[in-house]
Amino acid sequence: MHADLLAVHRACVALSLTLFTARGLGVAVNQSWPMHSALCHLSAVTDTLLLLAGASLWWLIGYSLAHNTWLSAKLTLLPIYIVLGSFALKRGRTHAQRMTCLVGALAVVFYVLGIAIYRQPWSWFAFLFV
Repeated sequence: MHADLLAVHRACVALSLTLFTARGLGVAVNQSWPMHSALCHLSAVTDTLLLLAGASLWWLIGYSLAHNTWLSAKLTLLPIYIVLGSFALKRGRTHAQRMTCLVGALAVVFYVLGIAIYRQPWSWFAFLFV
């Protein structure tokens, strides 16, 4: 069960990031296709499955946020990524604001990936604290 959920979670991460990056790059070059309803719906379904798989893993393993600071860090950064991503794709008022938010969202998700890999809140910089 755990291995299957982890595989689903990882596949959803890959699809979600691919969709977000592609749509963000499309917005960067002022294309209309990134906001096509089918892509928006696919992103929403993928992100919902990603969250459900992650929450299921959390429940199955029984992680405590107090004892697993890396998980707390991931969950703290998630809403920041969501808000930045929303501004990057459609809520940003200017092109510069959308691009700044796109870079910020990708930076946050890159940091979260490091947290997931190293299971340390310091992410890619965990080796500095070992």
